[in-house]
Amino acid sequence: MRTASHWLSLERSAVLVVDDEPGIRRMVSAFLTREGHAVVTAANLPEARNHLAGRDILVVLADITLAAGESGLDLLAEVRREHPDLDVMMMTANGDLGSAVESVKQGAYDYLCKPFPLEMLKAAVDRAVERRRLRAKAQMLERLEGRFAADQENMEEFLVSMATVIDAKSRYTAVHSQRVSELARLLGRALHLDEDRVQLVALGGRLHDIGKIGTPDAILDKPGALTRAEYLEIQRHPAIGDDLVAPIRTMQALRPMIRWHHETLDGTGYPDGLPGDRVPLEAWIVKVADFWEAITSRRPYRDPMPLPIAVKVLREEGGKRIPRDIVETFLEAIQDAPVALPTGPA
Repeated sequence: MRTASHWLSLERSAVLVVDDEPGIRRMVSAFLTREGHAVVTAANLPEARNHLAGRDILVVLADITLAAGESGLDLLAEVRREHPDLDVMMMTANGDLGSAVESVKQGAYDYLCKPFPLEMLKAAVDRAVERRRLRAKAQMLERLEGRFAADQENMEEFLVSMATVIDAKSRYTAVHSQRVSELARLLGRALHLDEDRVQLVALGGRLHDIGKIGTPDAILDKPGALTRAEYLEIQRHPAIGDDLVAPIRTMQALRPMIRWHHETLDGTGYPDGLPGDRVPLEAWIVKVADFWEAITSRRPYRDPMPLPIAVKVLREEGGKRIPRDIVETFLEAIQDAPVALPTGPA
């Protein structure tokens, strides 16, 4: 396969660091990047405003005292007014603790006194990011309840938006379902499905993990092996997703892909342990796309696999857990396809 630029067009949600000292910006940015966050920086208030207007910001980390008479407290006031769901953490010198306390009174989520240990920075940012994710999840559930009651005929657009929010629950799955969708589309066409079925499997790939709205973020981001209880919790998401779409008349054709994308040929999959001959083609397509996306993307417990190893691992699934002909068709279809390339350095 030839090399290609990264296929993704969506920018990840980022931490915004505002400080007039280049060294501080570089240090904080480098550290948070190593911790898995996307980071953007600003030296002054106009640059900070541009970032706030131009991309999704998870949390703002701003120095109280900036150059040219600017103040992080002014930025705090603007954020509280224009982005009320966005948390701001202030940075201040040890000698100016009073300003830090005042910032909290004015609505800052937290503050850090310079110089601060990097582990303290990590803990503070992680708390703020998790708070933002939980808030987004709660808002999405509220919207789901209201929209579901009001209009079942126009759920597809909303559910796709919901899938995007679910991907954003973990920094390791920023566009997981979007990539699965594109891979499923590629495989559907390689299997010579008609265009309506191709679009159906692409939508199934987009929504296959919708049940993870009920999976705790701590499990999705866990860097080590899951406990038995945590693994059982993960295994609930296909059934939860199926339960979500089951009452929606226009979503019935998607249910096999949502519920059965973790079933296997040998009947050891979940949630229903179906034998392979009872798993429909659409579910196999989404399963292969999901499997490939998972092994070629960065996860909290491992780096993305290089292409030769990923091909070997998928091929070993053929005939055992996934139909061999579907595996081989997929491997042929992804030749020279940028969407199939690993999404990070291996």
